[in-house]
Amino acid sequence: MKFNYLSIEGKFYENEDRGRFTFINDQTALAILCDGMGGLSLGSEAAEIVSTSIETYIIDNYKKSDDLNLFLLNALTYADAKLKESSIANKSNMGTAVAVILITDDTLYYTWQGNVRIYANKDNKTTCLTRDHVLNIGYNRYALSRCLKGGGLRDDVPCQSISRKGIKKLYLCSDGFYNKYEHLLYGISFEDIKSRISKQEDDASLIEIYL
Repeated sequence: MKFNYLSIEGKFYENEDRGRFTFINDQTALAILCDGMGGLSLGSEAAEIVSTSIETYIIDNYKKSDDLNLFLLNALTYADAKLKESSIANKSNMGTAVAVILITDDTLYYTWQGNVRIYANKDNKTTCLTRDHVLNIGYNRYALSRCLKGGGLRDDVPCQSISRKGIKKLYLCSDGFYNKYEHLLYGISFEDIKSRISKQEDDASLIEIYL
């Protein structure tokens, strides 16, 4: 496996996206992408806390779990509790969208909250594996219907798994990337993608994984 990562800061605010990727062992890898909520306080800090907490929980507890879908749910729950601690300490309302994918030798396990997307490229076709948690609030404006905010998780968090067979690439994207550059996920190299990205209003982040 090989990972590539880019994150382009928006024109007007600090970068509130955070991406992490690591090998847990020779056959297992982890990728996380968070997009801090700009409408709340400390979006970059929220993304950092959640991405770091998920990574720490998974690395520290991976060998203890037989049910990896439940394991991902527990990792989100742990990160949400850590975010709550920080929100209380900072007296701030903090939140972030997040997507997580755990790659084993034969299976992909993934979960998300919000509108960070996961795409898979198989047989030269790229498809989105996630469904955005958003609401149309009118006047062409949208709001997240789910995220991590330190307030606990709903009972129906999507934790899913699919076979790795035939999948050549995976992508994790923030909305600042796919809203403008989704078409670049269909067959060109990472270097070509980088060359076509320009600074825009929103942060644009992409993790690309070669399997």
